[in-house]
Amino acid sequence: MGYHIFEINPFKQLTYLQSVADYREAKQTVRNLRTAPELVTGTTYRMMFATDPAQAERLLKEKREPRPMGEHD
Repeated sequence: MGYHIFEINPFKQLTYLQSVADYREAKQTVRNLRTAPELVTGTTYRMMFATDPAQAERLLKEKREPRPMGEHD
């Protein structure tokens, strides 16, 4: 299992970029991508921990229920 990095364009389309085994390296890679000067408006970068890029993509596309009002961690 590893951390899979994706680019998400303004139309919510995912583009797989790379996989990284180490969390800190993956986090730093995503931070660097997010602060790049050539970043297109509306584009974001996400990482997902999964067994393979296909599973990571499914998890990123999954519809999540909103948290109920008043719920605290």
